[in-house]
Amino acid sequence: MTKRPIENKNYVEYIQGSLPIIISAPHGGAHEPKNIPNRVNGVFDMDDYTKELTYNILQEFFTQTKCFPHTILMNLSRKKVDANRAINEATSDNHEAISSYKRFHQFIQDAKINVDKKFQKGLYIDIHGQSHEHQHIEFGYLLFNDTLKLKDAQLEKHQEHSSIKTLGKFSDKCFIEQLKGESSISGLMNQNNFKAIPSDDMPYAKCGNYFEGAFNTKTYSSQDNGSISSIQAEFPYVGCRDTKENRQKTAKAFVQSLIEYMEIHFNLDIKN
Repeated sequence: MTKRPIENKNYVEYIQGSLPIIISAPHGGAHEPKNIPNRVNGVFDMDDYTKELTYNILQEFFTQTKCFPHTILMNLSRKKVDANRAINEATSDNHEAISSYKRFHQFIQDAKINVDKKFQKGLYIDIHGQSHEHQHIEFGYLLFNDTLKLKDAQLEKHQEHSSIKTLGKFSDKCFIEQLKGESSISGLMNQNNFKAIPSDDMPYAKCGNYFEGAFNTKTYSSQDNGSISSIQAEFPYVGCRDTKENRQKTAKAFVQSLIEYMEIHFNLDIKN
């Protein structure tokens, strides 16, 4: 791995980047210190190899742009801390767990301030893993699967409730194109041979299994009318996370797609 600027505090790793992109991986950690009790409520499953995939994405960003995105990783197991939930569900009443949770979110907030100050616009992506039968990457915009089934004219009315609410301030593309068109992140991944939802080919999950985005995507979205939009990225296990080769291939396509996405919708040439 190319050398990166790292700050590691309270089981949280922060790579301070220089791109208008923030990436977090809340569920890839495996540390289970005995002094932190297990959580008693919520989901406890680890998103296998999402930490490794995030490292691959970092390396690929450096390969293609010579820069890093701001990146925040939770190294504690989800059994100890769920960094994608509100704090009352995220931790047991333990000082170290609470401190790690707060550190994770403080790093994201700091990164948002840095990106907004430097670029006045940017993108936040929360990395996750799923094993739904459709085997598509899922990009979540805080819109339910049933909402994605709507006709475009009806779907467009939900822009105000989406995590990319203010993207139209920077992009000359309409909301439907931003969400599922050829220049959406799904459309660009399709062009790189990775099937994704929502897209022209698969506007919604026909099996019904789709993650629209959770706490982090909502908290750091542009629903606050700010300049940072957010997307939850859910990568299937088979073909994306299961092997080193597939993680590298996925990362290369994802970074290439993000470079194009930033140029099209944010008018930012981060490759040069």
